[in-house]
Amino acid sequence: MSHFLFIAGALRERTSQESAELQLGAGIWGLCTALIRDNLQKFLAQDSHGLVYVLKEGIRAEFTITSPVQPFQALDELLKDEVRTEARYGFVRVTPLRRWQGHAPDCQALLQRVLGIEAQAELTRRLSLGMHRLTDAEFRAIVEGLGVEA
Repeated sequence: MSHFLFIAGALRERTSQESAELQLGAGIWGLCTALIRDNLQKFLAQDSHGLVYVLKEGIRAEFTITSPVQPFQALDELLKDEVRTEARYGFVRVTPLRRWQGHAPDCQALLQRVLGIEAQAELTRRLSLGMHRLTDAEFRAIVEGLGVEA
């Protein structure tokens, strides 16, 4: 079973939080690189979940992934214009499940512990890739570590 930690990056036109809210509100998560698209196509399972890490804020949301990878062209015209940067390599449809008011330092410490990453620089490098694949056990440990939903 594979789950995924998606990182909402800051863009020229909006903050990391605004990007995450736009995508979650539209019921999609955009694939901003070919590597993310290819790995998602390879490891996506029928009951995969995603966690959203917002830069400088921490883990903010959980969703179920409800579609295979879709091409950018499958979006409606208005949404294409809105998420062009986030979804240039495609997208998946998602259903948001819960949200947290995560704090970046706490979430980083949780990720370092659960993923067995000792160096902060290595965690930063992995987060900069835009997505990290999680095992079922890692996913559960992260969600448990986040505590009660907000």
